[in-house]
Amino acid sequence: MDFRQFRKELGVEDGRRMTKRDYIVLLILLAVYSVVAFVNLGSVSSPETVWTAEPGTTVIVDLGDTRDVSELRFYGSIAVGDLEIYDESAFINGFFTPGETDPLATFTQDDGDMYKWKTLSLETETRYLILYVASGTISMNEIAVLGGDELLPATVYEPTGGAEKLLDEQKKVALNHSYLDDMYFDEIYHARTAYEIVQNDNLCLSEGREAAARDGYTIYEWTHPSLGKLLIAVGIRIFGMTPFGWRFSGTFFGVLILAVLYVFAKRIFKRTDYAFVTAGLFAADCMHFAQTRIATIDTYALFFTLLMILFMGDYIAEDFEKRPYWKKLALLGLSGLMFGLGVSSKWTCLYSGAGLAVLYFADLAYNLVRIIRDRTCTAKESRKKLPVNVIAYAPVLFVLGVLALHLSGLWLNIAAYRHRTFVNGQYVTRTDPSFGVDTINKVLLQPWFCGTLLILTGVAIASAVIFRRAFRKREDVDLSLNNLLMTPVWCCLFFIVIPIALYAVTNYCYYIADDNRTLSAMLETLWRKQVSMYRYHADLDATHMCQSMWYQWPLAQKSVWFYSGYPMLGDVQLLSNISSTGNSAVWYVSAFGAVFAVVEWFKNPACRKDRAFFVVIVGILSGLLPWALVTRCVFLYHYFSTIPFMILLTLLLLSYVEKKYPRTAWFKWAWLIAAAIVFLLMLPAVSGIPVPYGYARFIENVLAPFGKVYYVGV
Repeated sequence: MDFRQFRKELGVEDGRRMTKRDYIVLLILLAVYSVVAFVNLGSVSSPETVWTAEPGTTVIVDLGDTRDVSELRFYGSIAVGDLEIYDESAFINGFFTPGETDPLATFTQDDGDMYKWKTLSLETETRYLILYVASGTISMNEIAVLGGDELLPATVYEPTGGAEKLLDEQKKVALNHSYLDDMYFDEIYHARTAYEIVQNDNLCLSEGREAAARDGYTIYEWTHPSLGKLLIAVGIRIFGMTPFGWRFSGTFFGVLILAVLYVFAKRIFKRTDYAFVTAGLFAADCMHFAQTRIATIDTYALFFTLLMILFMGDYIAEDFEKRPYWKKLALLGLSGLMFGLGVSSKWTCLYSGAGLAVLYFADLAYNLVRIIRDRTCTAKESRKKLPVNVIAYAPVLFVLGVLALHLSGLWLNIAAYRHRTFVNGQYVTRTDPSFGVDTINKVLLQPWFCGTLLILTGVAIASAVIFRRAFRKREDVDLSLNNLLMTPVWCCLFFIVIPIALYAVTNYCYYIADDNRTLSAMLETLWRKQVSMYRYHADLDATHMCQSMWYQWPLAQKSVWFYSGYPMLGDVQLLSNISSTGNSAVWYVSAFGAVFAVVEWFKNPACRKDRAFFVVIVGILSGLLPWALVTRCVFLYHYFSTIPFMILLTLLLLSYVEKKYPRTAWFKWAWLIAAAIVFLLMLPAVSGIPVPYGYARFIENVLAPFGKVYYVGV
């Protein structure tokens, strides 16, 4: 098959479903992107055995002979403390006594020093080094002793208390360390917390919940829900506590995002070429590359956002009367499930949830008007029709009543907090609440309540039997309105009950530390965490050099700096940089293209009838406009979940232009090629690849004319 024939087949409209050709094209795209994304993601071999010591602990390091020592390097775990360094001159009559001599240097371990190589300069000639824990707690995975650029042989002299772990993984020492070996940016929060969750789970499984509550780690990062950290923890369990391990899940989900976006585009355009271009453009986006290769949670929020809107779009696109009712409900249920998982990853998915509500209620109103209009036109038919089986709603209303009682109990507990004060991170009761969830649970067990449940269940069964006997023939029953009016009831389950349950379950890491295992205690813990999270984000008044306003994001006017390094190539110093920023070829075109697309949507009746336009526009507005109301400092990566919809909307406009002017079919391919070229040119700025100063200046000043790429060192 020649290229022209292949290109022609790609552009043939073959329906919304994936074909064999789609799977082949998609797999090729994912394979190519995976190679680029996973190469140089991070080291797969880092020191993992941990030595932890309290104040007063002394460790003597033997270098085997008198050597010139220029520096010590520390690869720390989670601890805060001071470690004093002495040489052999500190021995007095063969003994070391703290305080008798001044230390050569003091290494202060802090929260930001974990899982990265830290250097302490020394200038001494000695055979022995003495490490003395002066205060706090010191926790180290490995240390390295260097003389110049050479790693010196070292052992622990008469090791006790596991001190040999300080020098048992010398082959894993990174002499020229970089982002490949160290945590960077917010990994010190999210990757650390994922490791704490893994360790607490292991302790809980091996020694029991009491041991985990007593000796486990405190969950460090609490300002976001837990599901994102749980997914990071999966990579840690597979590959260990290594840079590759804590970045694996995010990069893997970055690949999955492209697959979801491809399917999304195929649903909209019904063509392989547009689906490929959509996924290809996002694969070439620099922010997608940078954000998915760092161990933070934004990747998971975008993944579930795309899925929740994809399933809601499928629900809207289906013919309500021709599609089996349970299949329509399944699409709603999947959308609600993805919404629950998204909110359990990051609260920003609530914004997209508002977009789901707009899509659903707009579709509900449209179908109500259509069904009532159609029934009015056919009202003179002699055949008997039953529009609504009202009695069948009785059990559903009862279940909603039970749910309302439980929520009332939760609200009573919430109201009780008005009589509490927040002291040292915990609530202190001023007056005891008189009732709460437990009281409601007792009501549910009363005989009169159980009797009411049985009566209503009997009424529901009887109504179903009567309904069935009275209308034996299928053509005598018109359940379209009945089914349509039932969907809001199901939505209460799909978008309220299930998300709340998922949110509560995925935050299990906080319940482990509870002494009380009752439902009330777990709900109290969960609620306390949500109040703390809200207060953190609502009261945050910090500023940052990389912060930007929401209206600056479409043109990527301020990137977010993640990492910088200064490696040497012979005598030439290079720059290594990772910034989260956009591909100018993708962002600029989509920013202006989206504006023209909205104008076309208002002007062109055909566009207004295309539901895909409405779905994508709502996806953009729900992801962008809420940030206009946020008063705390925000960053460019908060635009991450909006970019795919900007691309889709621009391509929707191009598809209509192509239908009117077939010769413009090459526009989308030119856009994709330009995006790929800019991505390759900007790759050093978002991947850490070392480059000379001149090329760094070219990236910062030329490739993003409307924005600012923070290239530290330029």
